[in-house]
Amino acid sequence: MSNYRLASVLKSLSETVEKIMPTRFMGYLTKYSILSWEQYGFRENLTTDNATYQLTYEILTAMNKSKAFDFVNHNILLLKMELYRIIGKELALCTQYPTDINEYT
Repeated sequence: MSNYRLASVLKSLSETVEKIMPTRFMGYLTKYSILSWEQYGFRENLTTDNATYQLTYEILTAMNKSKAFDFVNHNILLLKMELYRIIGKELALCTQYPTDINEYT
């Protein structure tokens, strides 16, 4: 032990800790669900491809859900808006909103 300098012992110890800590830390974060599911960086088996796929999926899903409003009866919607006292500029905006977008393209 007297032949070893303290700096060389500390270097070996720090290298060992640097290899162990990320695994333990990530295990803790995973076990207690601390990281958001959207967190892709520095996670095992997750890549930018996963992030790109998730973003594309969410955009397409949102677009498909928004198409549900294409089938809303405009007159009934306006009557319900009045029933809930949505009046004035807000109601006028919905009343004047084009029902056939093809007229404007």
